[in-house]
This record gives sequence, C-alpha cells and structure tokens, in this order.
Amino acid sequence: MIKKISIALMFAALAAAGCSDKDTASSQAQDSASPKQNDASAKQKQPATPVGYVDLTLQQIPTLTKIPGRVVPYQVAQVRPQISGIIQSRLFTEGALVKEGDQLYQIEPNRYQAEVDSAQADLNNAQARVNNAQSVVERYDSLAESDVLSQQVFEDAQTELMQAKATLMQSEAQLKRAKINLAYTKVYAPITGYIGPSSVTKGALVSQQQEQTLVTIRQLDPVYVDFSVSASDRQLIGSQNDTSQSQSVSLFLNSGERSPQIGKIIATDFAVDNQTGTIQVRTEFANPETALLPGLFVRGAINDSTADPVIIVPQKSVKIGANGKKHVWVIDADNKARQREVTTGTAFENKWVIENGLKQGERLIVEGTMTLADGQRVKPQKVTQEGDREANQKTNQKANQKAKQQAKQEVKQKTNKSADDQNAQPTGKAQ
Repeated sequence: MIKKISIALMFAALAAAGCSDKDTASSQAQDSASPKQNDASAKQKQPATPVGYVDLTLQQIPTLTKIPGRVVPYQVAQVRPQISGIIQSRLFTEGALVKEGDQLYQIEPNRYQAEVDSAQADLNNAQARVNNAQSVVERYDSLAESDVLSQQVFEDAQTELMQAKATLMQSEAQLKRAKINLAYTKVYAPITGYIGPSSVTKGALVSQQQEQTLVTIRQLDPVYVDFSVSASDRQLIGSQNDTSQSQSVSLFLNSGERSPQIGKIIATDFAVDNQTGTIQVRTEFANPETALLPGLFVRGAINDSTADPVIIVPQKSVKIGANGKKHVWVIDADNKARQREVTTGTAFENKWVIENGLKQGERLIVEGTMTLADGQRVKPQKVTQEGDREANQKTNQKANQKAKQQAKQEVKQKTNKSADDQNAQPTGKAQ
C-alpha cells in the first residue's frame, strides 16, 4: 500500500514539473517575440520620409544630338548689270522684301533707244532691197525662158536676191539685240527675297559684267541648314528617300533656345571632308519670322519616328552599389521605397537610357534618396523634370521681362500725361 502511494506521488511530481517547463518555454517565446513586434510597430510609427519623384514614360530620343551647323539662304541672287551706263534711279528700299520681277534700277536708256531706232532703219532698208531683188528675179525669169535674156544675167539676179535676204536676216538680229540691250536698262529682281544694301547710287557708272555686284537678294523662307555629321555616324542617317518621311530635325539656337520649326533632311554628301572627317547633311526649315539668318551657328538633333521609344531617367537618380551594380529607388503601391537593379544604355544629354529594370508608369525617386532603406515609408511629391524646369524658368524670365517693359511704358505714359496737363494749365488760366 505504501509502495502504491509512493508511485502516485512520483507521477504527480513529474506532471507538475512538465507544466512548469511549458510555462517557462511559453514565457521565453513571448519574451523573444516582443522585440520583433516592437521593431515592426516602431517602423510603422516612424514619420514617412518626403521624397520627390517623376512618372516614367516611354520617350523618343534623337538618333544624333548636338550636331553643329550653319544657316544658308534657300536662294541667293547677286545682281550685276548686263550693259554699261549711268544709274538713273534706284527703285527699292534697302532691307525690304522684293518680289521676283520687281524693277530695282533704271540705267540711262537714250543710247540704247537710239541703237534700236538705227537697227530698225537698217531692217527697213534690207527689206526694201529684198523686195527689189525679188521683183528683178521674177521679171528676168520670163525673159530667160524666151531666150531674150542670157542665163548669166538671170543667175546674177538670183544671187543678189539671196544676198538681200541674208542682209535682212542680219538686220533682224541686230534689231533684236538692240531691243534686248534696251530692256537691260531696267534691272529686275530675279528671285523673291530680302534685298541688301545697294553698292551704287544714282549717277554711278556701271559696266557690263562687272565684278562688283549692284545688290544681293536672299530668300530666307525657307532656309537651308548645313550640318557636319561625323563619318562614323553616317549609317544612322538613311538615304534621301528613306529620311524624307521618318526622320526629322530639331534645331537649337546658339543661346540654347529650341526653334519651334521642325526641319527635314534634303540631301547628304557622299564625300568625307579631309580636314574635319565629317559629311555635310543639308536640311530645310521654314523661317516665317526670319529668325534664322544666313551664317548663324546652330545645333541640331536628328529624330527618327520609326525608332522604338525608351525610358530615360536623370543620371543623378542612378546609384552604384558596393558590388558595382547600378540601382534606382522606386515607390511601390503602398508608398514604400524599393531598391531596383537596372541596366543602363547610352547617355542622352544628362540622362541614362534604361535597357532593363524599369517599366512605364512606375514612380522613380529623384530627390531624397540619401537616407532611404528598402521598405521605408515615404511621402511622395511629384517634381518637374529638369528640362521642363529650365523651360519654365525661361518662360518666367520672358514673362518678367515683358511685365517690366509694360510697367516702364505705363510709367512713361503717366509722366507724359502729367507733363501735358501741366502745360495745359497756364493756357486755361490765360483764357
């Protein structure tokens, strides 16, 4: 009996010890889990980090950029006199737009009118000789048939008729030449364009086919822009037939401002310049406001509409990790920062072309990436692209300049009005 009681007490003690171990293990598990839960709750309680982002979109980028070029007139006419004489009058305004066929100069015509009259008289005399010779031949023809007149006399009459006809043709040519010279006393514009300063004035003596031009006319709408493209980039520009539709050209002025006009490729040279190693590419641009003047230095970019659009990101947003791999920071749907490995391609201006790792519509963090950690909550704020920001700054500068000019004009008008009022007061008192 005592033995049974001892065994029962021993089993009770073992059961109590087992329960105590379970409670201890449970308590230890709770103690070990609490730091993790505290860290997670602490992360959730941390304020979101403000960051600036841009929306990623697919964009067309130029095939070639920053190509140097010069503006060339579409047409140039150097006007020279075709006869000699005294300039009687100048009939245009320097710097104005002239139309093809407008008279520019009048050269003294009296001498050339006299030559026309003399040539006309010679022509009349030659015509009379032809008529007389023709009558003699017709009369001698009947006499020669009846053997009243010798054959030799008849042939001499025919010869005189042929000589008279030749003299008539020569007189006609002289009259035509005299009329042409008379017409040359009026100098006309050969093309439509802007006319430059005249090199001669009224009373000046000019000579036929002289080296000095009277004036130069340039057609400036449209204009050509000749670019110098590296021979190694020649394959990026198709033939004239290929580029007429798919490739276009953007133009940037020396100040960096982009021209609103879009040009097209007209022709490419098939020879490489020995000194520069470049090929000339001729493009055509509309120039309605004549902002592109001949000789102006510009830069261009060739765009190809058939090229696949790509994603480009600011270079400052691409980071290089300790392993040498490039990565960026993006914002997920829960407004948390995520590190993303990317593969970059060629550089375009101050941006990288992304070949792999990003897709359209994602939000790329471009500001506030220094203290980010993967999974960290962020407060996203959309920022303007750098190119747009520069354009907005230029627009604002122009608007401010225009506002200042308007303010100056208003002040000037008020000053003039007050001065007029002061001048009018004594007159009113006198009345």
